[in-house]
Amino acid sequence: MNSLPGIIQTYIDAYNRMDVAAMLACLSDDVTFSNISGGEVTAETSGKQAFAELANLGVQAFASRHQKVVNVISVVDTTLIEVDYSAVVSVDLPNGWKAGQNLQFRGGLAFRIAGGLVVSIVDQSGHSEKTG
Repeated sequence: MNSLPGIIQTYIDAYNRMDVAAMLACLSDDVTFSNISGGEVTAETSGKQAFAELANLGVQAFASRHQKVVNVISVVDTTLIEVDYSAVVSVDLPNGWKAGQNLQFRGGLAFRIAGGLVVSIVDQSGHSEKTG
């Protein structure tokens, strides 16, 4: 497995700690974010402030969450990672997930880096294997 660029490792560590301020420190001011699930864009942001708002919602939605990197491919300024994602939902969510539900699925993220900061994240999740 290729090594993960430091700024992405720092971001994932902050994500797993649910530390929004530390996540934001890894991002450029004009960062873009897209979440794609089942082939449809489910969330998009442009700019650090909009990302912060979405990230704070995510922290409130989950009692815990963890991304474990299982594969890394880096080419020039783009890094693709495959992750095993697990989480525990903390509140009932509009998509049908219920408080206390355990989620586990495999997903992929594409990060683009410029000037030592993350400028783009595309998060494409697989189908959740819902338990609990």
